[in-house]
Amino acid sequence: MTAQFSTPFSRSAFGACCAFALGLALPLTPNVAQAQAPQQQPASLSEKTSTEFQKLKPLQDAKNWDGMIALLEGLLPSVGPTSYDYAYIQDMRARLLAGKDQWAKAIETMDGALKISDTYKYFDKNKTLEILLFLAQVSYQEATTVKVPETQRAYLAKASEYFKRWLRDTPKATPEISAFYATILLQQAVADPKNVDRNLLKQAGSEVDKLFLASIRPKEQLYFLQLAVLQQENNTERSAEMLELIVKQFPTKKDYWPQLWATYLNLANDKDETKARVNFIRAINTVERAQAQGFMNTPKDNFNLVSLYLQVNQLGKATDILYDGLKKGTIENDPKNWLYLGYYYVQLNREQRAIEVLKEGSALFPKNGQFDLQIGEIHRQGEKMKDARHHYKEALRKGSLDREYAVHTLLANVAYELEDFDDAMKAIVAAEGFPDSKKDSYLPRLKDAIKAAMAEREASAAKSPAKK
Repeated sequence: MTAQFSTPFSRSAFGACCAFALGLALPLTPNVAQAQAPQQQPASLSEKTSTEFQKLKPLQDAKNWDGMIALLEGLLPSVGPTSYDYAYIQDMRARLLAGKDQWAKAIETMDGALKISDTYKYFDKNKTLEILLFLAQVSYQEATTVKVPETQRAYLAKASEYFKRWLRDTPKATPEISAFYATILLQQAVADPKNVDRNLLKQAGSEVDKLFLASIRPKEQLYFLQLAVLQQENNTERSAEMLELIVKQFPTKKDYWPQLWATYLNLANDKDETKARVNFIRAINTVERAQAQGFMNTPKDNFNLVSLYLQVNQLGKATDILYDGLKKGTIENDPKNWLYLGYYYVQLNREQRAIEVLKEGSALFPKNGQFDLQIGEIHRQGEKMKDARHHYKEALRKGSLDREYAVHTLLANVAYELEDFDDAMKAIVAAEGFPDSKKDSYLPRLKDAIKAAMAEREASAAKSPAKK
């Protein structure tokens, strides 16, 4: 059964912490070592129950847990509901139910056994502590499996209460158990994401701080808990510091690098441009350090690195990474990325290089006219109108244009500049076929200018000696 909501305490960690508490290697003989109960309830199993327990051994050897549960349930009606036998049977039955992932039934069963023992003092201190820890752990596990938020919160509250009692009576909690308690407090605090309980969050942070102070070499789980508390407190700067400690201690754990990167990006939203730039640079360093470990090297990650270099005005570096990535396949080889590359070279005033890579991209995507459109724009800006016209026409022939209307308008402009008024008028007529022309105030003025030029040309031709 898998968890239904996110938790920093994984199921494997749960299993490690409560393995001793589940105790599925069940005792099959009477337990006579328990503390003495009141005179009317001896703290040992009745002879009849002890005899019936002998039937459990072959079932246990065969790992027939259902058979063991059925046998125990069959014994319950034959013993008093407040007897030591009843409490003992329920304790054993709860552990078997937990072993079958029937957490809710296990909690209800074991809680009943505990209440009987509390009333009649059946179980000694160590046994009671074992039961409390079992209940805390299984209640937490059930909280991670249910989907109803109210039910989740109820089981987390149960886990917390059992743990508090366990902590009051236990001599000394191990670091693993203390970390588990901090996890429960944290999950309680954030059980309702819209109303985070700041008091419980503070308690969780306090428990984690104690563990850090008591640990010579803190384990990964402890760092993770501290990070979770800081993130819930929206303490982004300290979260970044903690993540830096984590990636230093555990550089081969891939999941922490993207978190550190995202944290620096969050910090880069600062209105102070200097602070923003510093955090963009830290984000760049994070990606590059992660890549040195073999992580964050997907095409998306590499393109994000290009974007980060652009953010810090390192256009040359960004362009080099982009071109290298497109050639090696470490950045997605799609038309937009090649078009970005051409644009970046123009921004670097390397127009000829821009034309070269755009032609390279066009060869890869021969039916995409955007490449010729961009080349045409470079030529127009360089006042090479014939070249510009050629590429505009190629762009229209190939298609796949974002705004075909605009290309017809550009073609009309350069044809007008070349005094090819007939070609210019054809482009105008083509542009008028698009809805955009109805709201473009420039197009009618250009058309009028072309008409005037054509009229002037005709008038001039009428007066020429050849005409006479």
